[in-house]
Amino acid sequence: MIDTADLREYLTYLASDELQGRRLGTEVDGLNMAADYLAANAARLGLIPGAPGYFQKVDVLAIEKDETNFVEVVDAKGKSKLTTHSMIELRSSEKSKSLQNLPVVFVGFADKLPDEDFKGKAVLVSQGTEASFKNRLFHWNNRMENERLEAIKSKNPEAVLLVTDPNDNTDKIFRQISSWFGRTRYQLGTQDQEEETPVILVRSEVADQLMGGKGKYHKFLTQLSVGKQQVPFTIEKRSLNLKTGKKTEKLNAKNVVAILEGSDPVLKKECVVLMSHYDHLGLDENGEVYNGADDNGSGVVTIMELAKAYTGLKERPKRSIVFLWVTGEELGMLGSNFYTQNPIVPLENTVACFNLDMVGRVFEKRDTVWNKSPKIVKDFDGVFALSNDAWPELAKINQKYCDELGLIPDTTLPAQFIRSSDHYHFHKNGIPILNYATGYHADYHKVSDEVDKINFAKMKRVAELCFLVSLEVANRGDIEKNKSDQ
Repeated sequence: MIDTADLREYLTYLASDELQGRRLGTEVDGLNMAADYLAANAARLGLIPGAPGYFQKVDVLAIEKDETNFVEVVDAKGKSKLTTHSMIELRSSEKSKSLQNLPVVFVGFADKLPDEDFKGKAVLVSQGTEASFKNRLFHWNNRMENERLEAIKSKNPEAVLLVTDPNDNTDKIFRQISSWFGRTRYQLGTQDQEEETPVILVRSEVADQLMGGKGKYHKFLTQLSVGKQQVPFTIEKRSLNLKTGKKTEKLNAKNVVAILEGSDPVLKKECVVLMSHYDHLGLDENGEVYNGADDNGSGVVTIMELAKAYTGLKERPKRSIVFLWVTGEELGMLGSNFYTQNPIVPLENTVACFNLDMVGRVFEKRDTVWNKSPKIVKDFDGVFALSNDAWPELAKINQKYCDELGLIPDTTLPAQFIRSSDHYHFHKNGIPILNYATGYHADYHKVSDEVDKINFAKMKRVAELCFLVSLEVANRGDIEKNKSDQ
């Protein structure tokens, strides 16, 4: 019933250079080419479109730095002393925001904040600690910085400027944080855009100009560290102008949804979801293609072959089967999030979700690079089978068919793996989930994740397991889910 020749044919196309790594927003739209391929296959099998043309439109926003944003220091007469576009917005709203003539309160390392509010003012705070300044230790303590920033924000400033250590001559901290925050961020266009107090990381030159000139900031911190200066205080004869916000672009993303209607007049209103994400990473900085044969071409084509197996049955299952290929997993599980907010079959009628993510590899010696991970790739008989407690019977059904097929399911993954792939959005809605994977290997998220490394016989075994388990679930009578599982 499951044909390795089909699996190879599908994957050879989906993981080819022609599709340019199946990433959202690339110049060559390989992701849409993949979606068209999946839709054409669904139509060929006679599956019902779950949305017009099999495409569920997913609103995605690409959010990136606005190069026109700036911080400007002005004197009492409004004359500019410094304007810089070199700033990192640690927090800010997507919408553009301009602030003019802000008085500045300097709080040093914010060891002790005043009782009064900062409303109508900007707050200048030193990154690090007094000890790190004295000892020239250039280290970013994320937890500490966030706690200090939240404490300052609770006093309602108009903006917060976090200033790097003036001793950091190699610009280590600014470059490190820039690498984290300089990347394009993606979110669903349906998410609310809340107002956010701008929190901006700047270099010490901004503090120099606020305090009167080059070297003034270093001199002040030196005196502060030996008790010869006190904070907080309002900086005289200087104020700030600034512009913050992000550039946003709407991207046309889509899930591919196809349905096999159930045969039972009552149970067909319920469904089993068979899901995989079809996006990947695009191109690397050298233009090489991340073909993503295993991640997640293997899951995609396995669902395609399961669709063929289901349509080839002499008698359709009692419940409907939803074949769901979701977009944007690599960008934050966007497609599965959108689907659960806008389900084709109501979530209360969704009895289980099977998520296939990386199901095509068998252990090789070089995979020991993942020895410290609980999810290192399995041998030919092993498979990760992650489930929740929404319906404990699902894990029992899975064990039964693993025994029948000679597979050894690993059900010991730590709880954080519930959040690690698209099944999470079904889990958080109380739906029983079962995630199949063969594990992390040496080519994970590398350009070397190619078709020639796929073990199609192993993929066939996972497909057979998923088919047998999902078919039994689709034909079961009443399924009593635990309502408390979240």
